[in-house]
Amino acid sequence: MGKFYKFAIMILSTILSWAVVTLSSSFMRSAPDYEAPLDNQMLMGALVETLDTDRYWVKVKAEDYTGWVTDLGLKVLSDSEKDAYLKARKWICVTDYTRVREKPSERAGVLSDLTMGDLLRQTGVEEGGWTQVLLPDGRCGWVLSYELMDFRLWAESRSGAALGAGSDETERSFCAREICDLACSFAGVPYMWGGNSVKHFDCSGLVKFCYFMNGILLPRNGSQQAKCGTPVTDGKYKPGDLLFFGSRKPLKITHVAIYIGEGRIVHSSHAVRIMSLDEYARDVVAATRILTDIDNGKGARTVLTSPYYFEQDGE
Repeated sequence: MGKFYKFAIMILSTILSWAVVTLSSSFMRSAPDYEAPLDNQMLMGALVETLDTDRYWVKVKAEDYTGWVTDLGLKVLSDSEKDAYLKARKWICVTDYTRVREKPSERAGVLSDLTMGDLLRQTGVEEGGWTQVLLPDGRCGWVLSYELMDFRLWAESRSGAALGAGSDETERSFCAREICDLACSFAGVPYMWGGNSVKHFDCSGLVKFCYFMNGILLPRNGSQQAKCGTPVTDGKYKPGDLLFFGSRKPLKITHVAIYIGEGRIVHSSHAVRIMSLDEYARDVVAATRILTDIDNGKGARTVLTSPYYFEQDGE
């Protein structure tokens, strides 16, 4: 019994630790069942905490969201492996969609698909316009070099990275335009509940993804996003502001859109669409300005300050 107990504890300590997402987008469900509602998607290379298991399902905590994913989409890490992973140099995919190849050739076999925001470790090897990458599951592959960017340099160069204390209106306006332009570039991408990747978005997933790709982390759900930043109560919206729809009394958020200026919004409703507020014809029940409140405890933080992406002093 003693040996069995020690073995069980050893296995449990391995399971209840850390993992990294191995699929280009891993579906997170509300329960350990394929018929359970889809709540979220996690991108390749994202670090998660593992909390529980049920058959081939693993319960994970990703940043601020918890749910169930299949074990096929995870590579379990020990604490030391997690620390090494955070320190490792990585690439981020900056093109909408591509593939990881077995060899540096477009005729080579495919190891995995790859979408914008996915992370891969670096090997330091390049060949003829191709870059060798290390997939989270340990396989080596090749990606066209122009489709990747060094993750730390990327995070440091995002427009959102400059929006801490001391940032000015010019910097905020530039970041807002970058967010709006990216969101508009996804016009026509199908709506899917829980979607949080370029393959499909729900309304809050589109918001979270577009802010992430500009270096800013937001909570996953619209009701959480409404609590971030500074409330806008005068109706004088600026590009990049988040507008929320639903009911006022009691306040219930059922939809979120990004204001892009001149009375227009971009949002995921059936598909990602650009339309006027008059055309949408629903009352705004709340609004918030994110870009004036970054890294100050109001719910929005830069990717650079997240312990899920970079090693932090004291965390």
